[in-house]
Amino acid sequence: MKMYLRALEAIESSGVRAWLVGDPVREISMGIYPSSLNVVVEPCNLEVLKDSLGEGAILGAEAFPVLHTSILGAKVEIACMKGRFIEEDLARRDFSMNAIAIRSDDSFVDPFNGRHDIRNRLIRLTGDDIDLVNSDPIRIVRMLRFAAELDMNIFWKSASDVRSFIAGNPDQIRNTPPERWGREILNGMRHRPYDFIYLCDCYGLLPLFLNDLEQLKEISIEGGGTLFDHTLNTLKIAQDFLGGRKTRESDMAFSLSMLFHHAGSDSQPADSAKAARITAQYLKSWGVNAETIETVSFVIERFHQLYEAKTEDELCASALEYGFAAMEMIVDFAICNSQADGMKNMEVLAGNKWKLGEVIRRFDETRRRTEGSLRYLTGDEVMKILDLRPGKVVGEILNKLDMAVGTGIVANKKEAEEWIVKRGAGVQ
Repeated sequence: MKMYLRALEAIESSGVRAWLVGDPVREISMGIYPSSLNVVVEPCNLEVLKDSLGEGAILGAEAFPVLHTSILGAKVEIACMKGRFIEEDLARRDFSMNAIAIRSDDSFVDPFNGRHDIRNRLIRLTGDDIDLVNSDPIRIVRMLRFAAELDMNIFWKSASDVRSFIAGNPDQIRNTPPERWGREILNGMRHRPYDFIYLCDCYGLLPLFLNDLEQLKEISIEGGGTLFDHTLNTLKIAQDFLGGRKTRESDMAFSLSMLFHHAGSDSQPADSAKAARITAQYLKSWGVNAETIETVSFVIERFHQLYEAKTEDELCASALEYGFAAMEMIVDFAICNSQADGMKNMEVLAGNKWKLGEVIRRFDETRRRTEGSLRYLTGDEVMKILDLRPGKVVGEILNKLDMAVGTGIVANKKEAEEWIVKRGAGVQ
């Protein structure tokens, strides 16, 4: 039996009816096995249901309570459905493809023909388009995000009605809290950043929540086009780059750096410090965490430095200071931007990428030989070899030894000990 049906049966054994809903149902309809399950149950006491499901079930304290648990190894979120019947709950959802439920007998409840739209790769609003976006303009960005992420088309009437609403209600859209826009924008940037921003531009949304990007259309660049065109081009290159490798946690920061690296520019080259400040303002208003903001600002401010040839010593020092992942990101970012610039500085960038790769390879080898450490020697071992007491000098010696490892001077513990004897004492 399918895992999600067994999960529904386990919930229903507690005496309540249950339906699988939301993204997991859409994924199942698209032939994708869901990694987690969203379930609604008929109105009941979730506290009692929690107790019946046993240990591990946690009832959240949200205004709309959700029960979090694990059933048969799958993460499950359970909420009481809105309304007396499942059809009423589904009618409250935004799009036909998300307004589908699966019963425990593996039958579908599909009042808006969502499976038909999925087969035809159509995004269609449930109900009256204008009423739905008027009650919550965020649905507009969510629609474009799904269209980009799932590579689907927007139903012609929904597209026409939404465009009319945007043109006639700009203030209502602008006055929506930025953190709500931000959540959807970030989701849109996660997988297909170019497709998402392109759709936002086609629907005339950029002046309403990304006006600094819209203003780039006024800045001409050498060779024709505008800084906005260049930004779209870099996003397209970034999207192709990210799509060609395994997903990483840092991909969001990479895409956001591409989106904002010209922000606030009056000409080319961009004022990187100004772009970073503007970027931080946007990201803070969207509720982005401080670590991601710092990473994006780091990439925007520093990627131009990689257009000059760097030594292994310089790249090693930067990698140790800022982190290996950050340096890999900044090199890849500069390469994507160079491609958008007609391959300018590409030879230099390729050289820097190779040298950085060698530095990282050496540290990876160190980790392999030391079972996870970047160093062949500990501080205690350095103090014993040089007869030192704890203090700043020991830290300086270890830092210089790190540089020796990264640049290939030291390749094992014996060489590290010899280096300490010959060179380490000179740091004192």
